[in-house]
Formats: sequence, C-alpha cells, structure tokens
Amino acid sequence: MHKEIEKKALEYFTGDYNCSQSVLRTILEEKGVYFDQAPFVTASFGGGIIGRGEICGAVSGAIMALGVLNGQLFDNITDVKDATRGDVINFYKLFQEKFRHSTCYGLIGIDPNDPDAKQKASDAGIYSENCPNFVVEAVKIVLEMHKEK
Repeated sequence: MHKEIEKKALEYFTGDYNCSQSVLRTILEEKGVYFDQAPFVTASFGGGIIGRGEICGAVSGAIMALGVLNGQLFDNITDVKDATRGDVINFYKLFQEKFRHSTCYGLIGIDPNDPDAKQKASDAGIYSENCPNFVVEAVKIVLEMHKEK
C-alpha cells in the first residue's frame, strides 16, 4: 500500500474520525466510490461499537467497504451478498492472522465494562499506540483484496 494512503487513513483517524469512519472513508476514496454519508453510517462503530469493546471499528469499517465495493461489481443483491460474504471471510482470516483477534477487547485486552481500566489504558497510550495499526492494516487488506477487481 502506498504511504500516501496510510497517511490519509491515519490523518482521518487522528482527526475527527473514529477507526471505522477512517477505514471506510479511506477505502472508498481510493476506489473512487466515496459518498458524503459514509462517515455517518459508521459514526457509532468506533471503539467496538460505541466503545463496548465488541467488533473492532477498523474491522467493521472494512466490512462495510467490502459491501460497497461489491455493490459496484454486481447488479444483483444476492450476488453482492455472496461476494461480500466470501470477501469478509477472507478479510477476517487475514486480519486475525496478523492480530489474532477482531474485537477491541481481544485486540487491546481491556475490559470494556471497566471504566477505570479503559481510562488507565487511554492514559497509558494503549489505544493511540495500537489502534492506528488496526486502521492501516484493515485498509491494506481490503485494497489488496480489491486491487484487481
């Protein structure tokens, strides 16, 4: 992946966008299918869906991007769903090979129900140190998967 794409994803992430928004926007812009409402769709997916530690926002943004990209390739919704299902299975495999998990809780190791632990992790820079890697890798995987499509 080009360094400019990584830089763009990280600029979004360190700016006003959460992890999910950063991944979705970067991918859609790079593939020429960005739409203005995209950041609104992913607004609540940061931090594992509103900070609950569930599916990583970078993962959810990537999954949404795969659906949009496949929607550009197929006219039939059944074909889009089938293609996206296969892509998501592949995405999970690649992401988990790299990081072993796909939830914020698994990736960061912080109990999402413990506000003190979350604050300590934030103060210690756990999120700012690790989450950018998840954002960049999610973008890389999707763009690599769809580079020939």
